[in-house]
Amino acid sequence: LATIISVLLVISLSGSHAFADSSTSSTKMNSMSHTTKICFGKPSKNSDWSNCDIRYMNLANLDLSGINLAGANLQGMRLYNTNFAGANLTGANLQYANLNFVNLSGANLVGANLQHGDFYYANLSYANLHDVSFHGSRFPTANFQGANLLRSDFSGTDTELCNFQNATLSHANFNSANMFGDDFSGADLTNANLVNGNFGGGGI
Repeated sequence: LATIISVLLVISLSGSHAFADSSTSSTKMNSMSHTTKICFGKPSKNSDWSNCDIRYMNLANLDLSGINLAGANLQGMRLYNTNFAGANLTGANLQYANLNFVNLSGANLVGANLQHGDFYYANLSYANLHDVSFHGSRFPTANFQGANLLRSDFSGTDTELCNFQNATLSHANFNSANMFGDDFSGADLTNANLVNGNFGGGGI
C-alpha cells in the first residue's frame, strides 16, 4: 500500500509540473504575439490598425489621415502619394518603403524606423519625428518645415534641396549626409552632428 501511494504521489507531482510548464509557455506565446499580427480588411482614415503586419497591402494613393498604425509593420511597402496627415505611426517599421509624394504632415512617428526609404517630394511638415532613424534614406525636395527632429539620425542620407525651416534638429546626426541646397533658416541645430556633411549652397 505504501508503494502504491508513493507512485500516485510522484504522478501527481509530475502532472503539476507539466501544467506549470504549459502555463509558462502560453504566457510566453501571448507576449510574443503582442508585437505584430496579420490584419484583414481595408484600412481607412481614423481607423485602428496598430501592431498590424500589412506588408501585403497596397496603400498607394489612399486617404489614411488620422489612422492608428502604431507598432505596425509596413516594411518595403509602396505608399506613393498616400495621405497620413495626423496619423499615429509611433514605433512603426517603414524600412525600405516607397514614400514618394506622401503626406505625413502633423503625423506622430516617434521611434519609427524609416531607414533606406524613398521620400521624394514628401511632406513631413510639423510632424513629430524625434528619435527616428532615417539612415540611408533619400529625401530630395522633402518638406520638414517646423518638424520635431530631436535626436533624429540622418547619417548617410540624401536630403538635397530639403526645407528644414524652423525645424527642431538639436542633437540630430547628419554625419556624411548630402545636404546640398537645404534650407535650415530658423532651425534649431544645437549640438547637431554635421561632420562630413555636404552643404553645397544650403542656408543655415
